[in-house]
Amino acid sequence: MTLYYSPAASLTYNAADEMLHLSFNATHLDLSFGQAYQCALQEMLTKNVGKLLLDLKRNAPSSDDHEQWLVEPLQAHLPARVPRPVFIAAVLSEGQYQYQISNCPASGSTFVPEQVEFNYFTSRREAAAWLNGR
Repeated sequence: MTLYYSPAASLTYNAADEMLHLSFNATHLDLSFGQAYQCALQEMLTKNVGKLLLDLKRNAPSSDDHEQWLVEPLQAHLPARVPRPVFIAAVLSEGQYQYQISNCPASGSTFVPEQVEFNYFTSRREAAAWLNGR
C-alpha cells in the first residue's frame, strides 16, 4: 500500500512483513527527502510499525550531512520512548557504507530515542533479511 508519493520519493507499507519501505529516487537529498522521512517516522508511530527499510543506494547523504538527514530526524520526530522497538535499515552505496562504518557511531547501535536500532547495508536483500529477523 502506498502511503506517500512524490516524484522524488515513495513510502509503501507491506502488511505481510509489517514493514515500511522508503525509496528516494532523486539525485541528491533535499527537503523532499526530509518530508518523506518525517512521514515514514510518523507512520511508524501511527500504525505501530517497527521496521523501516530506507533505500538511499543511489543518493546517500554526503559524509558531512549524515547527522542532519538520518539521525536528527529520529531525535526530532520520535518520542523518547516508543511503544515498541524500532529497527531502521539504511541501504547505501558501497563508498558511503564504508564511510559510515568507519566514522559514525550510530551503525548497529541504539541511541536516543531509546529502543531505536539503526543499521547500514549495501544490499537491499540483506537489509530486508535483517529487518525480517526482528
